[in-house]
Amino acid sequence: MRPDFAVIPYELRSVPRWVVWKGAKVPYCAAAANSTASVTDPDTWASFPLAQTAYEEGGYSGVGFVLNGDGIVGVDLDKCVNEGKPEPAALGLLDRIGCKYIELSPSGTGLRGFGYGENIKGRRGILDGVNVELYSTARYLTVTGHPIFSGPLVPLSGFSEVAQAIGGADLQKRPEDDRSHSSAFFCSSSVGIPATCLPTSEGERNRCLFHLARYIKGVKPGVTREELRAIVQEWHRLALPVIGTKDFTITLTDFMRGWAKVKQPHGETMDNIINAIDFTAPLPTGIAALGYGEAANRLARICQALQAHEGSEKPFFISARQAGELTGMHYTDASKVLAALVMDGVLVLVSKGSGRVASRYRWAWATA
Repeated sequence: MRPDFAVIPYELRSVPRWVVWKGAKVPYCAAAANSTASVTDPDTWASFPLAQTAYEEGGYSGVGFVLNGDGIVGVDLDKCVNEGKPEPAALGLLDRIGCKYIELSPSGTGLRGFGYGENIKGRRGILDGVNVELYSTARYLTVTGHPIFSGPLVPLSGFSEVAQAIGGADLQKRPEDDRSHSSAFFCSSSVGIPATCLPTSEGERNRCLFHLARYIKGVKPGVTREELRAIVQEWHRLALPVIGTKDFTITLTDFMRGWAKVKQPHGETMDNIINAIDFTAPLPTGIAALGYGEAANRLARICQALQAHEGSEKPFFISARQAGELTGMHYTDASKVLAALVMDGVLVLVSKGSGRVASRYRWAWATA
């Protein structure tokens, strides 16, 4: 369902907390191409016009609004619209909460309501036979501008009361809410599922399962079988809208096959390269004169080592996010440093990355 931007309430359009999304509702920063967004990082949010422009330029499935505890809250009802007609129980629940602005979800099978309410932790449950979720902070909700009731955002008198009636445990952020860091969620095993291990289109299932196995072997080689099962269950839940394989046992079996085939765990090669660098040695002649800071000089050394590992004929891969993690910089700053290294002739940009593919560079600075 394409968003109707002209109908989206002004109360939401006037607040610069917008993201765009695609795939399994993975949020992206509208102001930076192919950069994921986080519901806890304002640097990854954008104004409504920027989100609209990013969507209209193509490559995204829709737009979303971030809730940050300022008083704007959201209500999410799942699978309560059949052939365009909302179930009476769903409308009754939204009326009980007090929503005046209610719209269809992107799939056309759910409802979203917005208004003003108390700052609570997310709640999910079944009430009056309806699957309902309530949020006020650390969450983003998709917005379509296809209302069934187009009233204004008003104080929701029943928001807190319904939250209490739902009961259950407070919800934490979903992985699809927070993608700005490499570990998108943490289960009881303290092993994260990176966004790069989640498919965004059909045909990526087996590749992503193998990447997940490789990642877990790298970050926690001693993980137990019970922990593995829990992680794969969460992966399956997140990937299900894309992969269409409803039987979890098929996913688990394919994952374990990939687990047995992993020969080079995630991070092993990079760790070996980084550990071999002598960061106390003098910089290549002339680079110090460029006036870079400590983090940029560290990144230059890393790039030189990556080139040495690949050999003089092959370019090396490095993303802005990876460069940031290796140098302690925010990925946006790391991206600027990489651009400066190219501008000053330290590196040559061989191909610019897109989506999950990192950019390729070649070391160009004379080492003699």
